[in-house]
Amino acid sequence: MTRNYSIDFFKCLAIFGVVCIHTHTFRDTAVPFGNGETWAFIIDTIARFSVPFFFAASGYLFAMKLQRTDDTFAYFKRYTGKLISLLAAWFAFYWVYDFIKMLSTSNGTMHERKAELTAYFQDTFQWRTLLDGISYTQYQLWFMFALIFSIIIIYAASRLRILKLTLLVGLVLNLIGLMGQSYGSLFHITMEETTRNGIYFGLFYTALGACFGLYEKKITTLAKRIKPSYIIASIAVLMSLQLLERTILVYVLDLPQGEYFISTIPLTIALLLLTTVVRSIGSHAIWSMMAKNIVGVYLIHTLWRSVINDNIRASQYAAIEHTFLWGILYAPILFVISYLTYILIQKAKVKLLHPTVPERQHRSKKRQVGHVYAK
Repeated sequence: MTRNYSIDFFKCLAIFGVVCIHTHTFRDTAVPFGNGETWAFIIDTIARFSVPFFFAASGYLFAMKLQRTDDTFAYFKRYTGKLISLLAAWFAFYWVYDFIKMLSTSNGTMHERKAELTAYFQDTFQWRTLLDGISYTQYQLWFMFALIFSIIIIYAASRLRILKLTLLVGLVLNLIGLMGQSYGSLFHITMEETTRNGIYFGLFYTALGACFGLYEKKITTLAKRIKPSYIIASIAVLMSLQLLERTILVYVLDLPQGEYFISTIPLTIALLLLTTVVRSIGSHAIWSMMAKNIVGVYLIHTLWRSVINDNIRASQYAAIEHTFLWGILYAPILFVISYLTYILIQKAKVKLLHPTVPERQHRSKKRQVGHVYAK
């Protein structure tokens, strides 16, 4: 089976969608018509396909790799080990960053500062952190917790040959999880904690992607009976339906803004179908290269968002945040800076772990060895 370039393409779109969500694109800016709040709501809602697709793509690629690997447990350990290493490193970095930021910006009394720091430590060292992540600058790391949890379950399910059952259980949990989103208030159901985690959110979409990977040949055979234009049209319709669903929940029923919805399920399925039918979307090398590093954009963009926002708001240029130009440029700038930062980190890591001998020194050593043999 050839490389699925479409997965790479949609992963790149998805990570840009995440950046748009976290920058609240156009929310507080002056726009040519309408108001920034409406523009931000539309962009935010359309971009909500991003995280479910990340889970699904991760499950898909993980299942595909398991089928092509003889020692599946060794691959599972490598894969989860890499995820855990990334999470641990960035969790520690952001913990220190937020701690220093808290110490340097706190203007309260000694008692208030102590209470603030105590709350920070309590937020960090509790079991809920393993499910939901933590707030502050590292709020995006909840995805890493959720993905690790989901991958562990998917691997166990594949070994026990109960992946379909896991998908069904994940679907039920996902629908229950909607009660922790907008729908909870609609049915007068209160869930104490967020359901945006591995149990209610990540497991279903990762299992969905894994099923697409495991049964790809069968799904592709069936999906190719559908014209790609029909699938693309269905994606447009389902995105519109997601926008309509959220609009009704928020503006008509006056419910809290949720992070995933009922229509997110068929939308993600349609996106996966498109990637199996048309595998060459974004076949240019640039998309594959970017897709390899999008995890870096995801991990780093909140840092740069914090740095940029804090510095602009503390300067005489704070008003720029309310301009239309800022609304257009902020997300792309943040994306590019985060991407380049991750590339530089990767290059620095390679040099530190695998230092190269300078060419002149290398030649000198060769001569010395030659003299030894000559003697």
